[in-house]
Amino acid sequence: MPASATQNQWFAKVVEQMLAIEGVEEEILNDGRVALRILYNGASRKVNVVGGVADYRTQKNQFRQVRKTLTELGVKEGEPFVAQTRARRAVTPEMLAAREKQKQSYEAWQELWQTVRKAENSLDAEWELSQMMDYY
Repeated sequence: MPASATQNQWFAKVVEQMLAIEGVEEEILNDGRVALRILYNGASRKVNVVGGVADYRTQKNQFRQVRKTLTELGVKEGEPFVAQTRARRAVTPEMLAAREKQKQSYEAWQELWQTVRKAENSLDAEWELSQMMDYY
């Protein structure tokens, strides 16, 4: 099944969202593929993605690899942000800024999880629809 505009749109959105997160770097390989190096809590993993048009299975596999990589790095899906307990000392503006930055980073990873899940659901729905159209 050839890729549709919807599939490519979700794929582009996920990659764009990943690149917007601090700790994700893009590396273009010799064969035209793109490698995303993800650094999270001192651990690093690499995900190879195919840019441009890809079929259903390829994109589904790539989203699965993204999910697996995030899980291996310790980015858990759906957990609420729990800040560290405050010290008894007075909180400085720098400490507040660091906490806010940590919270924003955590929320960005959670949004990525949600986008990947939406993309996979959209791929599944589109594939089932194409199967039904072929059948009838």
